[in-house]
Amino acid sequence: TGRSRVVGFVVDDFSNPLFSAHAKGADEILRAAGYALILANSGHDLAREAEAVTALRGRRVDALLIAVVSETKYDWKNLLQGFRSVVLLDRELDGFTGDSVLPDHRAGLRQAIDHLFELGHTRIALIAGKTDQRGSRVRIESYREHMHALGLTQDPALVRSGLASRETGYVALGELFELAEPPTAVIAGSNRLFVGIASAIRERGLRVPEDVSLVTCDEVDASALHQPPIDVIERDALAMGRAAAELAIARLDDTTAPPRHRMISTTFLTRGSSGKARPSSTVPASDASSV
Repeated sequence: TGRSRVVGFVVDDFSNPLFSAHAKGADEILRAAGYALILANSGHDLAREAEAVTALRGRRVDALLIAVVSETKYDWKNLLQGFRSVVLLDRELDGFTGDSVLPDHRAGLRQAIDHLFELGHTRIALIAGKTDQRGSRVRIESYREHMHALGLTQDPALVRSGLASRETGYVALGELFELAEPPTAVIAGSNRLFVGIASAIRERGLRVPEDVSLVTCDEVDASALHQPPIDVIERDALAMGRAAAELAIARLDDTTAPPRHRMISTTFLTRGSSGKARPSSTVPASDASSV
């Protein structure tokens, strides 16, 4: 048949529930179509990512699903050669003409900011991942655009970005609450960042939502089990995986078709972690020391 009936999927962190859901969704579609799925973990490392892609190409997989570590440092023109089908998940590569699955991060983020604004919040902080990944970049752009649309003064100190990890979230939250006028609401740009932010909030003795309102992007068990449950900007991660698999199979069946881009909606769900804004001067002082 000229096909291996195998699809490769490269992610940067197996332990991230978001990528686990992507893989589960993709596997549902691929298994039904007679394909097997091989997973590879890059561990946020460009060299390991390149090794994984090269290894999958050597295995002659029919298609590659990938959420690259860095859009600006990824040598896709060389690494993605030889695959009959490549689907990007929430990534954009300059000059890339393949298929992609793209969450509509703007919609959910705007809904969350509107909700916080209606509660009286004007100092709303965003802690995001690195801007060389589409999700973080779009969230920061959308945040700035919507804050401007609401007529709110934008304080650059309220936007923090870095590796989407627990450590980044923890440190960023601490820095925000060392400001002369700390935020009254914080949006975590990823589930990993949320874990560190929540830890820092607890260690500083802050109450949610009495002292600070909290919103996270992407669901994790900890956010639903938190008391109160955390407001979330949700995307259907299973649907993203299914869409990626469908696009890969469609490309294998018709390699001459124009690029296809599947947009996945995001929705803001309020659960109780957002309250009315309070003067920042009444926020308890920190007694936190280290991670």
